[in-house]
Amino acid sequence: MGEDWSRWLDTAPDSETADETGGNRKASVVRLRGSGGRTPGAARPILVVGGCGGAGTTTTALALAGELGLSGTATVAVDATPAGGDLALRGADEHLHPISLQQWLYGRGDDEPAPLKDCMSRATSGIGLLWRDAAPLRRRASYLTVARAVDHAGYTGIFDGGSPIAGRQLRPLLDDADIALVLAIPARVDAANRLRVTLEWLDDEYGDQSEPMGGGIVGDTTIVVSHQHPGVDSRVADHLREHLSGWVRDIVEVPYDPHLARGELVRHIALADETRQTYERLLAGVAS
Repeated sequence: MGEDWSRWLDTAPDSETADETGGNRKASVVRLRGSGGRTPGAARPILVVGGCGGAGTTTTALALAGELGLSGTATVAVDATPAGGDLALRGADEHLHPISLQQWLYGRGDDEPAPLKDCMSRATSGIGLLWRDAAPLRRRASYLTVARAVDHAGYTGIFDGGSPIAGRQLRPLLDDADIALVLAIPARVDAANRLRVTLEWLDDEYGDQSEPMGGGIVGDTTIVVSHQHPGVDSRVADHLREHLSGWVRDIVEVPYDPHLARGELVRHIALADETRQTYERLLAGVAS
């Protein structure tokens, strides 16, 4: 981890550059703000994506949603993985509803969603959860369709995108600058080294060369370093702070928590005080 990352964005790529085959690369897609319109005064939606497998995206999404729900905000955690993950199985400690995200989204026919409050699984923290099955979203629907429907129903969405970040299903959410981005990695050297590739991809695909340092999608990204083993070792997070401070929004360490480490049903009230305080600070930084 001795490489200096502090200059990795010094030269912004041209909007169109020649590729290895001699053709032109497609121009970067610039994130759009306000494309769908968020309910005035609502908390900012959040997309949680893993920088690699086993990054803790599901527990991060559940913890952020739980803190937001306990603050009194109507919140729903949404499974935005490619073919369905275990978001509801991990988080629905009050009621696991048999209706999937797809069934809710088309529940009234004519592509009109059913009442969200009647279709969500529920957690004791007060949040709702939407699990998805392996079937694709119908017609031209995307997760931006889902995000707008969640907002229209009066809820703030916290989306568990799993990994990889380049997954096709996440592109509509990454396009929307109203949605905050949280990039989670485990506290491992290899995960930190692979993070650079992810941030470069984000800047190539969604960056704007006119943005100053700390601007654009990279500047709006919060890095979460999740400790998945006992003990305190902040070398990975400290390395990232040294070389990425000023480029990203924030770098937050989530301490090891035995309740999360079991891989079983997550009860928000059972998280350690330090864990909850960390997620509360993280939420205050990204959801405003």
